[in-house]
Amino acid sequence: MAIIVNTNMSALKTQRNLTNATNSMNKALERMSTGYKINSAKDDAANMYIATNLNVQISGSKVAKSNISNAANMLSIAEGDLDVILDNVTRIRDLTVQYSNGIYDADSQKAMTDEITARLEEIDRIATSSNFNGKKLLDGTMGNVRLQVGANAAEDANCITISEDIFAASDSTSLGLDATQITTNYATATAAAKYIDTIDGAIDQINTAKAAIGATGNRLDAATESLTTTIENMTAAHSTIMDADIAEESANYVQQQILQQTASSLLVQANQLPSIALSLIQ
Repeated sequence: MAIIVNTNMSALKTQRNLTNATNSMNKALERMSTGYKINSAKDDAANMYIATNLNVQISGSKVAKSNISNAANMLSIAEGDLDVILDNVTRIRDLTVQYSNGIYDADSQKAMTDEITARLEEIDRIATSSNFNGKKLLDGTMGNVRLQVGANAAEDANCITISEDIFAASDSTSLGLDATQITTNYATATAAAKYIDTIDGAIDQINTAKAAIGATGNRLDAATESLTTTIENMTAAHSTIMDADIAEESANYVQQQILQQTASSLLVQANQLPSIALSLIQ
């Protein structure tokens, strides 16, 4: 081997190995400290692209899941208010059945119609005041409600529409229980008996809305389960791409640390090789 002074190839090669070991050690240290094996696009551009898209889908799916929870809360409020309205209508029916029995005097009949009137007023109050986040639920102004239940734009896959039938007006007039007709409906025991059919129609209307709420609630539960599974699967995929194996990285760190120390020691020796030339000129 030629003895040269100007270019020390052994030192250059050892220095390159020292630099590589240092860079690898720093990379392992970075991965252990962040918990990610991809910390910038240059680490793995293709997988970084996939992981970013997965993260967007995961985030959007979590928001969609929150949307469903809010919708379920809205339906619960509507159902609860309908339950109270139904209780009042049922009491009105009981009073009407009682009124239909012609054994009561005028004062007793008035007491019954007074309570019926009060119940109808309470029905109207509930129908007017029932709301969720400022949206009136039972006054007939709600209309169809669009729910975003997915992270993307496609309507069929990411949207559920709650029918306006659930939010139909449930005040006394809309239920056919017009308080202005009390005198006519309870003019006689026979008239009151005929009015029972009208009350039954109101009960059917309320039960229909409650059944629709139940069916929609079941669908929202299924959508929630689907989103939960989707989020879990996408999170697992994101983890596979992005998360560092700490055991593997710690082993790499120790390995590169040893190589760094070895290369550092050898570099000192390599730098001494040109000094052999001095012995030739002494």
